[in-house]
Amino acid sequence: MPNNIADQSGSLALSARHNVPPLPHSVQEHLGQMLRADYFEQSEKPRYLGDPALPLEFDPYLYRLEQKERTLRIMRVREQGTKAVAEALSGLNL
Repeated sequence: MPNNIADQSGSLALSARHNVPPLPHSVQEHLGQMLRADYFEQSEKPRYLGDPALPLEFDPYLYRLEQKERTLRIMRVREQGTKAVAEALSGLNL
């Protein structure tokens, strides 16, 4: 029986939340700034210049991510360079 009461009150709470209009954008922004400031104040500060922000356990994952990004960037530069050279050569009268 208590579960039925909790379910009914929970559904009432949900329907009541849907009737509340959203906060204005300026209020949302202000609350977001306050929340970010609180997170920043509570976050651990670096002990020295160059202190890694992430634990060393993340290094292998970050290294793989950097390698993928570097590979994609190299491929994109190669494709753009090839296209630019082809366009430049097509404009020449040989």
